Amino acid sequence: MKKFFKAFAMLACIIMVLMLQACSGDDSNDGSSQLHQERLKIGRALLEVQAPNIDEILPYYTDDIEYHDPIVDINGIADMTAFLNKLILEASPSLVTTVHDETLIDDIYSATWTMAGDFLEVPYQAKGISIFKFLPNSTQVYYQRDYYSEGDIMATIPGLDDAIGGFRMYYRCAVDPTFDCPLPPPALSKENNSLRSQQQINNDQLTIGRQLVEIHADNWTNVIPFLEDSYEYHDPIVDIFGPDTMATFLGQLFAGSSELFTIVEDETLADDIYMATWTMSGSFNGAPFSAPGMSIVKFIEGTTQTYYSRDYYTEGDVMLGVPELADAVTGFRSYYRCAVDPSYECPQ
Repeated sequence: MKKFFKAFAMLACIIMVLMLQACSGDDSNDGSSQLHQERLKIGRALLEVQAPNIDEILPYYTDDIEYHDPIVDINGIADMTAFLNKLILEASPSLVTTVHDETLIDDIYSATWTMAGDFLEVPYQAKGISIFKFLPNSTQVYYQRDYYSEGDIMATIPGLDDAIGGFRMYYRCAVDPTFDCPLPPPALSKENNSLRSQQQINNDQLTIGRQLVEIHADNWTNVIPFLEDSYEYHDPIVDIFGPDTMATFLGQLFAGSSELFTIVEDETLADDIYMATWTMSGSFNGAPFSAPGMSIVKFIEGTTQTYYSRDYYTEGDVMLGVPELADAVTGFRSYYRCAVDPSYECPQ
């Protein structure tokens, strides 16, 4: 009898384990993985959309879709449809966007990209980054923001090219140590990173990525030890190579912008890549400004050493605070909105 009960108990355990495996395998894991892959595909499709397939991607937006870029704010699927048609079919029919790095954490998809084509028959190329927010357990997007510099387009338009070129020169003279007025970089030492648990590494990378984005006049030296010897930094105007040059750049930046602060909003971390949206405000050499932006930070695998970061924002938000340049920015933004924004009343 004891043998019978032991055999019966063992059989019951086996059946229970098989039932649990069947339930977990059929329902949650496969469904979650499938939704993840579908969202990745949809995020790329929305970014890389071209003239022939606008109608195919529109169902992935919710009826109350909210969209923003440096110039245009769209609310609702009707205006979003009109915006895409005006932008791609009318203003920029040769537009091609290529996705580079991408992350998808929970309901947030982020990606860097390059777009190239003609805008009202003027050729241009611009680098950018985007964030998409999906409804929970859904493939529909309710929020999208694209970050890029309108200066990349202005630079190709006669009459506006001098304004953006002059501003970029002004900015680099103030902050770029490869120009003629570098400040001596502070003496800083680096700390080697040893391999730790993946969770600890993720936590540290999240902290350092956020710190690199939110640096200000009082704490910018803290991030230098986490920059690899081959580190490179880019924004719409400046290209920096090496931690010593980055230290000089930051020293000069905050010498002229001591009240500059950046606040992180949404952030993701996956596969040693940190991405975050933010708002930067303060003054640059006395000119007040506030600008939204987005950044990507890449870490050496399994460490807290970063070898690459790029900030995406538009110089127009800073130029608006300079009286001599404000008219050029407002003129370009009106010109752009006349071409693509269905809700904008174009001045006669």
